[in-house]
Amino acid sequence: MNINELITTVRHDDVLTMRIETEQIKDGFVAQDLKHILTHTVKRSTATKFILDMKNLTFMTSLGCVAFISVKHAVRDKQAQLVLCNMMPFIRKIFTAKRLLQASPYNGNVAFVSAETLEEALEILSPNGSKV
Repeated sequence: MNINELITTVRHDDVLTMRIETEQIKDGFVAQDLKHILTHTVKRSTATKFILDMKNLTFMTSLGCVAFISVKHAVRDKQAQLVLCNMMPFIRKIFTAKRLLQASPYNGNVAFVSAETLEEALEILSPNGSKV
């Protein structure tokens, strides 16, 4: 699958926004391709803040979570920040069911910080925004 079919990227200062372009992640092949493209994009970038814009993603199976967890690890390895935004209700439901948006009972950390809009995600990542 072509990278342009899965994601597009926009850089603004130290923030790289990666927008998911596919509407569905319903098989392992798409999930693996997305995992590879997202982690590769993060590792090659000099950005210190990342936004994953999910406005086009309307359906995914739990296989899609693997791609997002991998990008979270790549961002953490760079000691960078990541915010998800524009999640459709069904996608938010998957992340919630997998407990990826809730604070851990062990350490209080949240796997993913999410924002309703791209503007809110940028605010969270701004120097005066919330700590991620």
